Amino acid sequence: MEAVVQRADVSNAVLDELSLGTDLIKAAPDPKTISKEERRGAFSEIAAWRFMRPHGSVEKNEPWGIYWGPLGSGTLADGKTPFYSPDVAELADDILSHWIFRAGNAKHPLIRARYADLAWEIGRYLKRDPKDRPVCPSPAVTVDLPFTMVQTSVDGYLDSVELGLAEDEYHAWVFIERAIVLAISINDQSRTLKAKRLLFTYYRSLVAHGGQFMWWRLDDLTTGREKLLSFDDADTREVLEGLEHALTRYSDISNRQVFDPHAALRAADRLICRLGNNKAEIQRVTKIAGAAFEEIAKEAAGLLAIAWLEDLIPRYRAAGMLDDAARVERAIRDRAEQARGEMKHISVPFEVPKEEMEKWADTVIGSNLHEGLGRIAWHCMAQEDKTKKSLRNMADKAPLVSMLTATIMGPDGFTEAKIHSVEEDSDGRAIHHSADRFNWEAPFLYFVLNRAKVKYGFDLDQLIAFINEAPFFASAREGLLREGLAAWLAEDSVKAIHVLVPQVEAACRDLLSALGAPVMRHDPITGGFEVIGMGAVLSHPAFRSGVHKDIRFHLRALYCDPRGINLRNHLAHGLAHVGLLGMGVANWVVHSILLLAILRVGQRPVPTSDSGSM
Repeated sequence: MEAVVQRADVSNAVLDELSLGTDLIKAAPDPKTISKEERRGAFSEIAAWRFMRPHGSVEKNEPWGIYWGPLGSGTLADGKTPFYSPDVAELADDILSHWIFRAGNAKHPLIRARYADLAWEIGRYLKRDPKDRPVCPSPAVTVDLPFTMVQTSVDGYLDSVELGLAEDEYHAWVFIERAIVLAISINDQSRTLKAKRLLFTYYRSLVAHGGQFMWWRLDDLTTGREKLLSFDDADTREVLEGLEHALTRYSDISNRQVFDPHAALRAADRLICRLGNNKAEIQRVTKIAGAAFEEIAKEAAGLLAIAWLEDLIPRYRAAGMLDDAARVERAIRDRAEQARGEMKHISVPFEVPKEEMEKWADTVIGSNLHEGLGRIAWHCMAQEDKTKKSLRNMADKAPLVSMLTATIMGPDGFTEAKIHSVEEDSDGRAIHHSADRFNWEAPFLYFVLNRAKVKYGFDLDQLIAFINEAPFFASAREGLLREGLAAWLAEDSVKAIHVLVPQVEAACRDLLSALGAPVMRHDPITGGFEVIGMGAVLSHPAFRSGVHKDIRFHLRALYCDPRGINLRNHLAHGLAHVGLLGMGVANWVVHSILLLAILRVGQRPVPTSDSGSM
């Protein structure tokens, strides 16, 4: 093992840190053949090359909240106790002292930098009181950590980049950033300036070489550190020119080998962060990056084009480019039909024996009309816990699908909602799953309603009488209720839905009023008052506390959540298509009226949805 370290140390060649760790593992003796002390010595050499640096823009690793993290982690057989490999809890004074020795005697700059960095960073962590580091309750170390370890590490990292000993460009940026962070942490101005000079020198060498490179890293490493890095006007100008060059380069659609609208947009975003309140410049760079996406979207399939174009609208609006936002909206609407045509329709036949359907329906509708209507309302209602349990079962059977993000596209091509994985977004998934179940279970609702009609022969007056027993359908609205229910009985679904949905919203609002909550809000423009909408009603704390959660869940999924059917909002905004307004949905609207009709909260409230005029 010593020979492996020494060969790397004297080679003065590019060093792959992970490969060196692998070579040390191969060179390690059989643990059964050596003493306990020798096993610990072998561990100290291997562990030094198995601790991992943070990835991306993260400056600290989990679970210890320091720069270095474990190569692997998991839980023991009990499924609860975590383990880490390597684990800082296995370190003590002897290993830290050995790393300090290595740092002081190594010749290769990266070996020197790594040992010094490990000893300093992990050593300071282990010097804390165990109570301050619950993830690692091992006793505090007492080894002396020389201040020179930081200086040794900074110098080693910078020398590794300057001498071309980093494994690749990615690692070169990592080493420069770590050198900057360490130098700043000890307020070493000379080393900080040295790191800044190397940062710009390295960036210029990449620009001169041409081709693809991590152009954004110069901005990454300097943003928020300008003062600490003693930035002058020339430094600021060079960073801006670098971003400007990237924006121009990657937005040029005529150069297909380089063209990358995503990179152009990232460059624009970085420029905007540095442009302050310069509106004209912000609009200029936004337009350049946006134009790249608008051009490539013309060649893309409908779904992909819309996905690209949608991201531009909030950007254009934020920059005050309303004409551009309107143009992109028109382009999305123009591609909506194409996008819908690209979607795949999947259907699965499902049969239920007529005898079973009749037996189920007879059980639901009970022994008389009044009982039957109430039981239909309750038994056909979406249940939140049952829905989420169904989702968990689906996740077990189709784990990949349960992890994917789903996008709901509205009739005009715009995204109405995004639904994330079952684990991250159980509420959104449940609402969306209920919308599916409304479709799947519509035949059952249709069957049970018709079974009740056949058995009890109910007419419009009987329906109205049942609903009027509830305190939330004001007498002033009975005329509209009659018109809507009459249309439903005549199977005029379009009229029924348009007339009845507002009556459902008004009943929910009166229910909220009966629960003691205000349902009016002041309109500062007109100086008058207006009623709150259905979404605000269903999400009101009084409604949540006073109405059964399954009723709230059912109404949300059907009427006003974009992850569900969203019927109320589609109607109100003129977005409902004729395919939505069939008897299946009309039945669900009538069902929700029956559901509200079986609720009782106090006395009939004064109507809040009708206003007089003078």
